[in-house]
Amino acid sequence: EFRRFANLRGTGVLATRLYLDKMVDIPYSANACWGFDKGIGQTFFDISKLHAIEGNEHGGGSIIEVDYYHAASLLVMDDESIVTKVKKDLDVMLGYTCQQAQVVDAAIVRLPNAVNWYSPGSYANMPDIQSKSIPNVYFVGDIVKTKHGSWSQEKAYVTGAEAANLVLGRPIDTNIISLSPDELHVAAGKQLVSISKKILGLGDQSFVDFLW
Repeated sequence: EFRRFANLRGTGVLATRLYLDKMVDIPYSANACWGFDKGIGQTFFDISKLHAIEGNEHGGGSIIEVDYYHAASLLVMDDESIVTKVKKDLDVMLGYTCQQAQVVDAAIVRLPNAVNWYSPGSYANMPDIQSKSIPNVYFVGDIVKTKHGSWSQEKAYVTGAEAANLVLGRPIDTNIISLSPDELHVAAGKQLVSISKKILGLGDQSFVDFLW
């Protein structure tokens, strides 16, 4: 049970935070984006808004966090080059007010193999909430199998609550809010895939596993 976890893979993350000398107009506090580097995804967050910070001790301006995923090719860059790149990306996305602001301080964290990298067949290697070989061992996080349907940080929170419920001897879904029902086209797609898998005799395998 534990040895198969070695089959799971991770991908690199670059976490950055820029402290600016001016407040920047950012329409949304949390944003997903891509397109600057092939194969690399990004998120950026208005930390000033999320944490209700009016200015910062470094310059009185916005604090913006930008994280890059599948970012091994960026981890080898030096700090100065990373800060220049992050500011350039933000200038493109946020426009004039960001272009007029200067970076007065920055924080950079390089995290090789830090985020789960799902691939064909990886689901079979993921742990269940409760260990089958050691009953008083529980697993939580977005790498854990769960029927809830949440993902990423939300899934980590939910699996923690599920594990706590099991430890306390309660039904696994006690006080956990279910996800909203699938939209009609998503539900129809899932049903079509399920029927097709039964016809092909794939069982719990995905089509990707079959083709792989």
